Amino acid sequence: MPVDSRDRDHDVDDDPIVADSPHADTSTLRRPDVPVTLGELAALKGDAVDIITARVQILDTLRYASIRATHPEDWVLFRARVEDGGQIVAYLEDAGCDRVRGLWGIRIYNIGAPEKIVGVDPGDFMYEITGDGECTLTHEIVEHMEGGRSSKDDFCKGKTGAALDMAVRKAARANLDGGITRELAGMKSVPLQELERAWAGTPKTTDRCRKGRGFGTQNERVGGFGDKGPAIDPPVCAVCGAPGVYRPGKDGRPPFYGCPKYQNHPNQKWTVKVDDWVQQHATKSAPKTPPPPKNGAPKTTAPTVDEVFGKKPADREPGSDDQ
Repeated sequence: MPVDSRDRDHDVDDDPIVADSPHADTSTLRRPDVPVTLGELAALKGDAVDIITARVQILDTLRYASIRATHPEDWVLFRARVEDGGQIVAYLEDAGCDRVRGLWGIRIYNIGAPEKIVGVDPGDFMYEITGDGECTLTHEIVEHMEGGRSSKDDFCKGKTGAALDMAVRKAARANLDGGITRELAGMKSVPLQELERAWAGTPKTTDRCRKGRGFGTQNERVGGFGDKGPAIDPPVCAVCGAPGVYRPGKDGRPPFYGCPKYQNHPNQKWTVKVDDWVQQHATKSAPKTPPPPKNGAPKTTAPTVDEVFGKKPADREPGSDDQ
């Protein structure tokens, strides 16, 4: 015989607690992992603002702590074009994601098998891998995220065979983990000012971050010279007197200055290494240290009044000073 719902024991409350219920615990709703709708917040009236403020403060504190746990070398800076504003943002690399994943309680699961994609050239391939992720603090979920790395990446230089294959495969998994972490923690594009704020009072500075797109050529980003060479006067050709022209190095050869009129004296070649010329220029422009006094060590005590104005005879008469 079916039981009438009116005959149930009303001491047992099976109804879920929602924000507009008189039993709602507003302190619980301050947690970022507790779902809440705009309608529920509106029903709370004055408490709604406090709840939103608490959630924002929690996430801001967590973001601050995450950046502070990283190192400048974990970030790459990108600068927008001048016509677009020139803003600088930071991108957290895969290695840096390992430092912050635990703070956010990020869980990575449903990892697929790495898929190898072979290119046209010998030794040219990449691995792709997919997976899902969840942030246990916010309950946000990302699905079917992709990670991948190529055998042409810089970290693969000098590796061949099975060692190269393993390096690319492991890097693809690290890239997947980093992608999920950046997505859930919001570390894909962080304003430079946030890094400076988090690192204030520590030895960490943004000038130690790697430079990416928007910071000149690839050579300039690693501390080299631009397409026009260093910003100093070039040397003069010792054969014809023409100002030297900057030539970037190729195939392991360092950058150098060459004569623009070398065809006029093909049998008399002239070149100057850029590094040598920069060093000579720095030596010539360095401030010179004044020589010490001829009588020995420099005087360290203040001069006396007599030394400054000249000592007067002891037996002079009043009014006998030179006018």
